[in-house]
Amino acid sequence: PRAVTRDIEWGIPAPFAGAEGKVIYVWAEAALGYVSATIEHFRRLGEEERWKEFWFGDEVWQVYAQGKDNIPFHTLIFPGQLIASGQGYHLPDQISATEYLNWTGGEQFSKTRRVGIYADEALELLPPVYWRFYLLYHRPETKDTSFSWEEFDKAVNAILVDNIANFIHRVLSFVWSRHGGRVPEAKTDPEIASAIEETYEYVVHTVEKGALAPALRRICQLARVGNEYFQRKAPWRTHDAPAVASAAHLVKALAIFLEPYIPMFSRRVYEVLGISERKLSDVREGLAGHSLKEKPEPLLEHVDVEDLKRRYEEMKEEGLIGIDEFQRLDLRVGRIVQAEEIPGADKLLKLLVDLGDRQVQVVAGIRQHYEPQELVGRLVAMVANLKPATIRGVRSEGMILAATDGTLALLSPDKEVEPGTKIR
Repeated sequence: PRAVTRDIEWGIPAPFAGAEGKVIYVWAEAALGYVSATIEHFRRLGEEERWKEFWFGDEVWQVYAQGKDNIPFHTLIFPGQLIASGQGYHLPDQISATEYLNWTGGEQFSKTRRVGIYADEALELLPPVYWRFYLLYHRPETKDTSFSWEEFDKAVNAILVDNIANFIHRVLSFVWSRHGGRVPEAKTDPEIASAIEETYEYVVHTVEKGALAPALRRICQLARVGNEYFQRKAPWRTHDAPAVASAAHLVKALAIFLEPYIPMFSRRVYEVLGISERKLSDVREGLAGHSLKEKPEPLLEHVDVEDLKRRYEEMKEEGLIGIDEFQRLDLRVGRIVQAEEIPGADKLLKLLVDLGDRQVQVVAGIRQHYEPQELVGRLVAMVANLKPATIRGVRSEGMILAATDGTLALLSPDKEVEPGTKIR
């Protein structure tokens, strides 16, 4: 069961009897935003009625991509709302839902516990092409999966760099150096044409079912076919022009197949090939007689995964301190023996705190939360070895510790202890 209303200030006022003061929460109304967003889009284009093309009739095919936790909203709540309207809305046709990606060992991602890599962190560590390939190659489509440094190494270095990028660079460099940058005028070998066509049929069929990872793996198999073919044909020795043209055709096909997955990689291949307009069915067309636009350069570098892990661990340790650094703090319990306002400072109080072996003066920003007279005699936790600072002309020789979540509460021991007692 999921609550439809919430006791919060923002949201749509609940129209139900007995729900006064409540609002309808996201579970119940969010998916309706698909309809309103479509209406708004075409309204801005000046085509007021065109939104209906996407929400009514049998020619519509609606695919909803989401995590598995959103399945109930798109298979029960949202269709129920559309049916209840009585207006004949087209109902969802396909749900493409993923399972969960967890961190190593099955641990859930958590920013507060510093578990996992988030998008902003990932982009500091590596260019997006590597992350996109790994995540889509291991997309959790049938069961939960866990991130693995070992699998990252295999997917990125063994498959993306060695199998795909190196094959493409090898073929295009051969065309550049041995054929003057022009693909030989020759028909594609039926063996390669058949492999491309089979991959095309599989990719189309699989992606239309909502499965991306199996399609990507099949594309990677095509690259392996190309590597084996080029090595077997050995055009550097046999001068087999059709083999070169066939390998170049396969390079083009790979770039097009991979574009939805790693578009930045495919665009770089297109730049070398000198092609711009392309569609999926273009994988069937070869490059016979086509001239490369520029000299091929290596497309990707190997990732040093051990170095990547080290940099990740260092990133996660940023802001943390070691025990030796922590022990430099002299945390003690003090008793406030005097408290007074500081003229002209509406947020500050001047405190005199007894630390047992001495008394220190502290300026604390607690005036809006405590009256001076209620502080006298109170035990507080404080940092006793801060360098003195002058605040509003008053010398401060320590820091009183407090907790705040909008209000403020001084930290105190739950039992009576002597002033100067060390906090451990």
